[in-house]
Amino acid sequence: MASNVEKIKQQIKKECAKSKTVPDWFFKRHLSGVETFALKLLKQLPKANREVVLLAVWLHDLQRIRGLKGNHAKAGAAEAKKVLREYGYDQSVIKAVKSVILSHSCNSKTMPKTVEEKILASADAMSHYINDFYLGIAALGQRDIEEFKTWVLEKLDRDFNKKIHFDFARDMIRNQHETIKKFITLG
Repeated sequence: MASNVEKIKQQIKKECAKSKTVPDWFFKRHLSGVETFALKLLKQLPKANREVVLLAVWLHDLQRIRGLKGNHAKAGAAEAKKVLREYGYDQSVIKAVKSVILSHSCNSKTMPKTVEEKILASADAMSHYINDFYLGIAALGQRDIEEFKTWVLEKLDRDFNKKIHFDFARDMIRNQHETIKKFITLG
């Protein structure tokens, strides 16, 4: 089934290209960034289920990609279940991937518990630091500059302190975190 990860990745790439609800940079900058960090974390955490993590990487944002209403994680997990069934995954894999997706936002009701859940949450947050994610959000123009600064500083703090679950992972992006904070607080 591991070869299905690549097929699902290609399916998501096509869906992103056709999507009217995610920016054109979403696949290349965000999802590929999540994969980059997930792979780095998997090297440090070899007991984690690689296939479950990588399936969750590509399926965790289906709610956004497909423009679905409702809770981001719940709607995404429900869509992931459909995709995984189409590819013939058994119930144990589906259940594991859904659990990873449900906890990746790190809200008060569903904090990550398993190593796979912690890897996706961490990789998702870390991906925001390696490209122009925050500038891309700014370009959408959904907030004035002061609202944007407040939002970025809150998101940076949440990503770094709440979503990244491993000290070694925080160390990997600490310089970027500090640089972005300094840049946002200028002027």
